[in-house]
Amino acid sequence: MTKHAHGSMKAAVWYGGKDIRIEDLQKPVAGQDEVVIKVEAVGICGSDLHAYEGVSKRRSPPLVMGHEVAGIAKELGAGVTGIALGDRVTMEPAVPCGVCEQCRSNRMNLCPSRRHIGLDFPGAFAEYVKAPSRIFHKIPDSVSFEEATLAEPLSAGLHAVGLAKIREGDIVLIIGAGVIGTCCLIAAREKAQTVIMSDVVGSRLDFARSLGADITVDTSKVDVVEEVKRITHGRGVDRSMEAVGLEKTVDQAVSAVKDGGRVTIVGLLDEIAKVNMMRIVTKEIELSGSYGRTTEDFRNGLTLLEQRGRTIRRLIMHKFQLENVLQAFETLSTNKPNSMKVVLTP
Repeated sequence: MTKHAHGSMKAAVWYGGKDIRIEDLQKPVAGQDEVVIKVEAVGICGSDLHAYEGVSKRRSPPLVMGHEVAGIAKELGAGVTGIALGDRVTMEPAVPCGVCEQCRSNRMNLCPSRRHIGLDFPGAFAEYVKAPSRIFHKIPDSVSFEEATLAEPLSAGLHAVGLAKIREGDIVLIIGAGVIGTCCLIAAREKAQTVIMSDVVGSRLDFARSLGADITVDTSKVDVVEEVKRITHGRGVDRSMEAVGLEKTVDQAVSAVKDGGRVTIVGLLDEIAKVNMMRIVTKEIELSGSYGRTTEDFRNGLTLLEQRGRTIRRLIMHKFQLENVLQAFETLSTNKPNSMKVVLTP
């Protein structure tokens, strides 16, 4: 890439729908407690894709999206501690206030005034991005920049698995073998005795098997609840996790869990879903939502990458230069089943 005049940088600006343009923008300047990083790798999140496809209305154009980022600290604002120039860093996708009741009880993912990178302020589909220093984390030496972009989805999986309260010896059903479902699998694998994965796409299930799923169920061909009953001799699974976001799959999660079991919903449902409350009440099923991650989950995600980065990096299936951002989005959009993660490099 050519050198630009001091003070400008290339960025992918989203103008709504499938209109993304590479433009010259002002390079960010670090303010109080802020860090500017040179972006080395940035992943395209499902939420970025939803904006591109016009499914999600959360973002307002024009906007630089992108929050699954890894890079090098290039400029430190006044008051920054814990990060030095030249450090390899990644960052959490949201900036919590740090002082409210939720933040103080380590539930910064529920902070009512949190602000999201690439949504509330410019993101990382650019050569440089800045953010408050408190959301930055150093990347372990053995973890590459590309691998570090996976800390964000991985931490969401770890958060969900923590809420699922999986115990040694549990049989766990994960519905949905997309990126988040697969990250739940990676996290659940540490404790569960048996992980059953279901999806409508065979290639995703093959991939899930290669990452440690014990049993896979192709729900385009068989009923997952019937299959679970067969596998568990009518008992049901100890824990079920839903990572799709449809009324039908939530119903499957509630129906497949044993009496007294626990259901964790990770998929974001657009609509209000009807749930079998009679079963939840009479069978004493615990139902929990899972949203985002905490700082602790993010740290644990980096630790997991340190231990199993070689395996987990297989989630990255395509790489593109920033200039080819449209091609990257189109690849993800038209080939969802086999794309998993796409990473951009400036």
